[in-house]
Amino acid sequence: MGFSDKLNGYWEEGYHFYIEIRDGEMTVRDYRRKITLNTVISCDAESIDKGLKTPIKLEDNVLSYGGSNNPMSWFEDFYFEDGMIGLVEGYSFMDRKDPYILKKVDHGPFDHIIIRDDEFRDTLQGVWLKWSASGDYSKGKREELVIDGDRFSWGMHSGRFHVISYKSSYHNDSVYMVPWDLTESEFSGCCRFEVLPDMLTTNEIVYDMSTPLSVFAREENIGKIEVPAAAKTKCRNTMEPMMLD
Repeated sequence: MGFSDKLNGYWEEGYHFYIEIRDGEMTVRDYRRKITLNTVISCDAESIDKGLKTPIKLEDNVLSYGGSNNPMSWFEDFYFEDGMIGLVEGYSFMDRKDPYILKKVDHGPFDHIIIRDDEFRDTLQGVWLKWSASGDYSKGKREELVIDGDRFSWGMHSGRFHVISYKSSYHNDSVYMVPWDLTESEFSGCCRFEVLPDMLTTNEIVYDMSTPLSVFAREENIGKIEVPAAAKTKCRNTMEPMMLD
């Protein structure tokens, strides 16, 4: 097994996968720029140069892990054919396998991200109050999200941010606050905030727990907004089909 220079560069599927290959080292990111896999690859370089369908061997093929560090998703098949990369993603939690085709592009990854600070940042400034199912917003119990310039803070979460949207049919009309470096590296337990006309919403990531949607609004609007149903659910363990009190 060796390596072919034909694999070097950026490869995009259009939404789910963004791959960079450099001399046998491969980085896989999702549409939020989060790195889901770093690994070494090898192949039959002569077969690729002849234009034949060629399997690509991955030193590591696991994209995500769940409870007890068990693999949850992985690349089941990975190959080069007709100038494109093909792959099949498998899952431990679904009886399904998803095939994808990636084309080589002549630009860096994430050309689909549009920075929209000039349109939205000024309107986001100031204090946002977290919606509470109990309706208790008395002093000492209220949770505030504060936005000052290009920084936000909410309890243990803080960081600089950009306001962005994606060139994608999946998120065509959606606007988000994301970390300054456009990855998920700076928001701690929050991957991003969705910017809605009268509220901000986010999901916290707590190990294997799926938490209710967190909703923030201006204090004067807190009793007037239509709170999404996802904010009224209970925490649940993503590894077990049960609800937790």
